[in-house]
Amino acid sequence: MDRYQELANKLLELNQKVMGLLGQSESCLDDLSPFFLQWRQTCENIEQQLMDHVVRVAVVGAIKSGKSTLVNSLLGQDYLKRGAGVVTSIVTRIRHGDNLRARLFLKSWDEINAEIEQALVLFPPEQWQSENENLDIRRKQDRSDLSRALESLDSGLRISQGQLNAKSVLLSSYLKGYDKINAIVGADSAIQVYEAGQFGDHRGFAGNDAQAVYLKDIELEIPCDNLTGNVEIADCQGSDSPNPLHMAMIQDYLLKAHLIVYVISSRTGLRQADIQFLNMIKKMGIAANMIFVCNSDLNEHDDLCALNELVQRVREELALILPDTELFTFSALFNLFLAQEDKLGSKDLKRLHQWRDCDDLIEYSNNETLRLEKTFHTKLNVDRSSLLLQNQLERLDVLSSALNQWVSLNRGLMQRNAGQARELADLVKKHQEHIQQVQSMLNSTLDGALQKIKQELRRNIDNFFDLYNGPVLKKIIRFIYSYEADISNCETALQSSGFNQALYLAFQSFKQRLDAFMTESVNPEIIAFAIKQEAYLKQCLKQAVEPYETMAHNALTQMEDALSQIGLPIVSKKWSFDIDLDLEAIKNVVGLSMPSASATMRYSAYIKTDAVLHFGAFALIRAVRKIFKKSVDEMSGEQLKALSSGVRRMKKETERSMVEHFTDYRENIKFQYMIRLADSASRQLYETLTERFQGYLAGLEQADVSAGKHKNDKEKMDAALAGIANGIESVRSGIKTFRHEMDRLNYDSDEF
Repeated sequence: MDRYQELANKLLELNQKVMGLLGQSESCLDDLSPFFLQWRQTCENIEQQLMDHVVRVAVVGAIKSGKSTLVNSLLGQDYLKRGAGVVTSIVTRIRHGDNLRARLFLKSWDEINAEIEQALVLFPPEQWQSENENLDIRRKQDRSDLSRALESLDSGLRISQGQLNAKSVLLSSYLKGYDKINAIVGADSAIQVYEAGQFGDHRGFAGNDAQAVYLKDIELEIPCDNLTGNVEIADCQGSDSPNPLHMAMIQDYLLKAHLIVYVISSRTGLRQADIQFLNMIKKMGIAANMIFVCNSDLNEHDDLCALNELVQRVREELALILPDTELFTFSALFNLFLAQEDKLGSKDLKRLHQWRDCDDLIEYSNNETLRLEKTFHTKLNVDRSSLLLQNQLERLDVLSSALNQWVSLNRGLMQRNAGQARELADLVKKHQEHIQQVQSMLNSTLDGALQKIKQELRRNIDNFFDLYNGPVLKKIIRFIYSYEADISNCETALQSSGFNQALYLAFQSFKQRLDAFMTESVNPEIIAFAIKQEAYLKQCLKQAVEPYETMAHNALTQMEDALSQIGLPIVSKKWSFDIDLDLEAIKNVVGLSMPSASATMRYSAYIKTDAVLHFGAFALIRAVRKIFKKSVDEMSGEQLKALSSGVRRMKKETERSMVEHFTDYRENIKFQYMIRLADSASRQLYETLTERFQGYLAGLEQADVSAGKHKNDKEKMDAALAGIANGIESVRSGIKTFRHEMDRLNYDSDEF
């Protein structure tokens, strides 16, 4: 069991003990106090956050770098398909499970039809005429019409810049896979499950374009000792995939990941695709969470000296982009073969025996593997998980202190007469009013600060997405109008396929380039901006409550002194407002996430096809040709002029669609994400501080009430309270021990 899970289980046990003590305390009351209800809710929240906590690890890199092999080596078995080429078409998430299970999440019919509609933007109208307003792939006639339209497309339109046209592949894949998939797709996102002996079938499903196109997510559950319950590893697509949507999917996961493992092949070293991807990650502002693995091909290097030369070159090249990077060099395939030696075929077993003869390379690889494991666990357990453990420990500490105070005061009051009880009631009321004033002022201050923060967030977002002065749209529009269509390809398409098909080819080539620009340049800038706004939110909220720390501490100290002077036991504690807001945990609780990176590329849904294709330019040219009987060469020139006019109109329409799309996107990120996050973070901060205040208020107020109600059965009440006090003492001791273990977790990484 990993160190984090061990500590989390101990904290859960302490939390369960406190819940049991709350139950015993409640049984001492004639009615249920609202404070006890709140305390029980706090315990339930602690349990939920500890149980739901997931540390995400993204494994990324270029195609053929060995990402899937590395993940398999970490798991100790071939769970993921290995092989050359674009094998991993979507992000595959791996979690620990009791049994082998593959859960494939499929798109809904609405999502599928919307994606097809976007792919049909500027599709030549003479090739595609739907009788219905919107296409629905479930209709046989629509499938038949679309299939016929694809078949009628000139072969030149199916290839763009030497590659298959992504939209044509998408449409063809949907049609090819429909008969096999339609029975399991539904109005909502359906799940296809492969368990036990059928587990391996998921590879064939995900590796088949005609089926994988219907997928939006894959989750594997694996009974692996190397994978603990709170860790999720994601095997991502190759960063140099020709489909920009693949990169957008990677960006979505990177934004949630706590650790990024970047894989570089020792056969190729750092490639141009790696450099572009790393610059993108740097621009996103998440490079600090990265470690690098140089995946060594033991057949590629003659000796350790040759491998070290390659590693040094990679290290120097990485330093130009990301200084102070951690680089580990080992053979993932050797580690994988070693882990399942008894299951290897004769060919692989022969390779393993051959590699074992390379003593210096193997020793180096083994040492680097151990070094990675140590760093890997330290980053997951210390750098990320300790924050959650620390925050929940503090909440449990506050709650147990409040319960302890409630017990102590009740036992003290058992020894008081009626006059002394009234004296205490007056004293309690006086100090309660003072504390409540501080609490009320804090609440008002937070409310006021929150309004100013949200106003500033709205202003920042509006400025960032401003059409004329913001960095995003201005950059996109500049790209649109600087793009130059490949006239030679268009001229060939004009001659072979006609005007509308040539314009469709021009648009598809243009959109491929624009989508790539969005993922490589625009999305990272949006993500970096969002991260910056989140940091601003945390800073402003913490600054808002800082002035009240001394005031609150003084009020609580005065009350403690007053209680001490009349001989009542107190549980003294220095309260601190230094609370580290865990925004990720807050997002998880309320179900918040950044708008998908792929959402920025849905601009084509706003393009009005008629505005581009039905402006009649080419029809006019054909009429002119008939009247004046122009020559073929003259007509060809007129066609190119018409096409150039169509491309200009296409750019203008794309600009308009971008403005409309980002107007909606801006409002979405503003109100559905950032403003909701600000509200949730402010509420969490106030609730956390209120827990600390109410620890005193509840202990005092309820103590007076309880003592009055049970004056006739003091012995029974005192015995019950004594038992609760012993339980609290055990919990307090456990919290103290846990705090020492947390200190070792934070400062003694040698444990790992």
